[in-house]
Amino acid sequence: MIALGIDGGGTSTKVCLAIPDRKVVILEFSIPCGINLTSTPSDIQLEILNKIRDEINRRTSGLEFFDSVIISISGGGSSSRRLNFKNLVSTVFRAGKIIVLSDIEVLKEIVLKGRTGILVICGTGSIAISHTGKRVGGWGHLFGDEASAFSISLEIFRRFFEYIDGVEEYDKIFDVLLNFYKVTSVFDLTTIQLESDFKRKIASFTEHAPLTPLVRKIIDEQLTKLTQKISYLASTENVSDIYYFGGTFKNEYFTQVFCKKLHRFNLHYSDIKPHVELALDAPHFLEASKNNT
Repeated sequence: MIALGIDGGGTSTKVCLAIPDRKVVILEFSIPCGINLTSTPSDIQLEILNKIRDEINRRTSGLEFFDSVIISISGGGSSSRRLNFKNLVSTVFRAGKIIVLSDIEVLKEIVLKGRTGILVICGTGSIAISHTGKRVGGWGHLFGDEASAFSISLEIFRRFFEYIDGVEEYDKIFDVLLNFYKVTSVFDLTTIQLESDFKRKIASFTEHAPLTPLVRKIIDEQLTKLTQKISYLASTENVSDIYYFGGTFKNEYFTQVFCKKLHRFNLHYSDIKPHVELALDAPHFLEASKNNT
């Protein structure tokens, strides 16, 4: 059995090809473009899928059929969006079975493994979800996602434009912002919001933002709001264990503040690779999909 696992995050898409019954990983790679079913246009989705197929063909001397393709995808909370994406995947990959799952549900299953607790994800977006499926946050880049890479960068953008308008004090992060996007004009910076992958481009800045006083302040403000929501969820679910995962936790200061604000809970960091888990544990996900139909 050859299984293909794909984890479509907000800023990158990670891929694993494996033989599950032997627990052997054939290859792993990443495409520096994310797929989010709520913000990535279908033509970009198709382009990324074609890149994955072509890279696999190149590395495997033309492998064209997979026993299973299992995909964890951002923005996959809607069954209609998942179905539309599955139909798109079927035009690219020849497979015995194609399964498209919500990235949140996949991570909850992989990280919690049936244990009681709360999973907090801070990547391009943010959400906290309990073992029962009750959640806070995760309302998307327009309505929430505090303490996510997108939300932190977006607030830096806002503060920069407020500085231009004379209502915010200067911070060195503003010069870094202009240099990162290689623009010299304020108006050039505003054109990012017109690009099809604006969410990825805005979120990508957080990883490169130095910890200036303003950046620290923004992280503190956003984590205050997110951890208040997490504490509320923990109280309603009567749990004391919190598991946290996501690229934003690679920032040491971010993690320190997060842990300090939730110090009364038992905190567990998870560094799993969802794309690898999807491929190696393909039989489990295939069986689970049968039980859900």
